[in-house]
Amino acid sequence: MSSIRPGVAWPPKDMAPLFARVAECRVQWEGAPDRLEDFYAQHPNGSNPGRIRAAWNALWGKPIQAGQDTPERLHAPIPADVASLSATALFAKPPTILAAAEAGEQVQRRIDDMFNAPRFHSDLYAAGESASALGGVYGRVVRDRKVQDDPWIEWVDVDRAIPDWHRGRLRAVTFFTELDGSDSQDVWRHLERYERGRVVHELYRGTSGSLGRLMPLNEHPATAGLDVSLAADGASFVDVGLDELLVEYVPNKIPNPEWSADPALRNMGASDCGAPDLVPLYHSIDSVWSSLMRDVRLGKTRVFASADVLQHGGAGTGLTFNEDQEIFTRVGTGIGKEGAAESIFEFHQPEIRVLQHDQVGEMLLREVLRKTGYSPMSFGLSDQVAQTATEASGKKESTVTTTEGKARHFGVALQHLTTACARLAGVSLVDPLDIDWPPFAQESGLARAQTVQAWETARAASTRTKVRYLHQDWTEEQVDEEVALIEAAGAVEAPVFGGDAPPFGGQPAGDEQPEEEQETEEESDGAVPQEAR
Repeated sequence: MSSIRPGVAWPPKDMAPLFARVAECRVQWEGAPDRLEDFYAQHPNGSNPGRIRAAWNALWGKPIQAGQDTPERLHAPIPADVASLSATALFAKPPTILAAAEAGEQVQRRIDDMFNAPRFHSDLYAAGESASALGGVYGRVVRDRKVQDDPWIEWVDVDRAIPDWHRGRLRAVTFFTELDGSDSQDVWRHLERYERGRVVHELYRGTSGSLGRLMPLNEHPATAGLDVSLAADGASFVDVGLDELLVEYVPNKIPNPEWSADPALRNMGASDCGAPDLVPLYHSIDSVWSSLMRDVRLGKTRVFASADVLQHGGAGTGLTFNEDQEIFTRVGTGIGKEGAAESIFEFHQPEIRVLQHDQVGEMLLREVLRKTGYSPMSFGLSDQVAQTATEASGKKESTVTTTEGKARHFGVALQHLTTACARLAGVSLVDPLDIDWPPFAQESGLARAQTVQAWETARAASTRTKVRYLHQDWTEEQVDEEVALIEAAGAVEAPVFGGDAPPFGGQPAGDEQPEEEQETEEESDGAVPQEAR
């Protein structure tokens, strides 16, 4: 049965800090100015005094004094860019799922259809960005024959599940979904508790702040059609067919200092968008961006003119100035250099401090990248271009190291989830599947070509080695075909010596001329016959 009991507060008390943090992560990730303003603004009921105090000195949510104009605030989408960079570095070239060689080609083809396919790669990319933005992501094996015959891996955001940890390992996970027809006073929730070998389904009717009471599954259309069995403990469950827990949690980065001493949350990851040490930096970057745009607004040229050059349009219309007027009469409201009276025109052009704002913004951005573990070059802050794999790895060392760490977290989850999903689909597997990650620091095509050219000049590598280096994603058969084509194109036909046809048109070697022909040839050369001598 579920460890979540009817009538409890929602979300559960031990998970409330996580849900509050993830809510802030979502707002920063989304980056909509109105959402940021609403989230950080003071609530009328004062339900969030800690966040109000934190927002007092921040850009967003800062109270507006009476009579003060509402400032125009702009958001620089750095949190979303960092999350996108994380997903791109990790899954731009996705891993390959491989079965053991003993499993055979037929099993590998089945694995390719399930996991080495565009749909699975697309889901992985989305999961990578969600994990970076919210601090982690859950992967679970699901099966719905109304959608497709084979099971698949579904990725769920971290604030849509309640984990049950035991000694640092997942013992169960309860996923929840708010169903149609819910409002703040009447909320229907479908709970799916993944346990070892089964999934327990429960339906609750409560409020936004309370789970409410347990209801029969047929009370709501979303759960009425579930084909469930009734266990001895009274739970409505679905037997998954495997004696395994078909769910994994992938943290973005651990340990998380914010919850390292919290037994319920210590295994939850840290976010790249809403971590406590990052949010003030994001606020500061938004302040710099808003300040620059304020300089642009105030940087318009202003003209101050004497009252005598303004035209009166009549009662109630005020004074106007004709910008196209070319001739003015000196009537004098000021004294010139020579003591004569003259009208006054003054032009005011405020300075737009682009360079100063850019320097401050870049300084703050570099600090964000340092804290999130990415190199400035990965974010486009360097104009240097790496030419070799060694240079690329050196200049992007932070990005490569961070990506490799995140790949370990995803690799652990993927090995279990893909193996369980394949077995549930009927694939016969003795050993777990392998996860083959591509290198995270790769040379460009031009750099590889230059390396091969150097090998060719030094005669330091075979044709096969050069082809394999240039096309690292090719199979052995493709490499063999390319090597054969290169060797065939470079082959030169050698001349034939000692054959029937002489090389310079002479008599073939070994052939003797008849005596009559020899005598005739001697006469033709002017030789005297022996009888005459």
